[in-house]
Amino acid sequence: MRRSAATIGGFVLALGMTAAGSAVAATQRADTSATASVSAQSCEPTKEIHVHHNAAGLRYVECHRTSGGRRQSSVALWLWDNKTDGKCASGYVAIGDQWGHSWAWCSTREHSPKLISGWHNGSDAHVYLTLT
Repeated sequence: MRRSAATIGGFVLALGMTAAGSAVAATQRADTSATASVSAQSCEPTKEIHVHHNAAGLRYVECHRTSGGRRQSSVALWLWDNKTDGKCASGYVAIGDQWGHSWAWCSTREHSPKLISGWHNGSDAHVYLTLT
């Protein structure tokens, strides 16, 4: 009788592991199909903007992808403030009709850390640089 209980217990444990494995596999399949609607991203060459005889600079990379049938854009940028005049380099990014964000950097010792817009619906990003 003890042997039967151990055998039954082993069978239940194996059945539970199989069910857990099936659940993990189903989750992985669901995750794969969810990401299948996002196309590979493509990025344009790095571009630079300078204002007021290089008093400020902005370097950026614009990338595109399609997600859920919608074209999306993202921008990674770095700001430079090259002149100790009390003004700051201010970058602004607009993507589509719904999203825009600005960043400012005032240190003349080094450029800003990498600033990333994230993905937003819109086929193009508009990038601006001013001194404020």
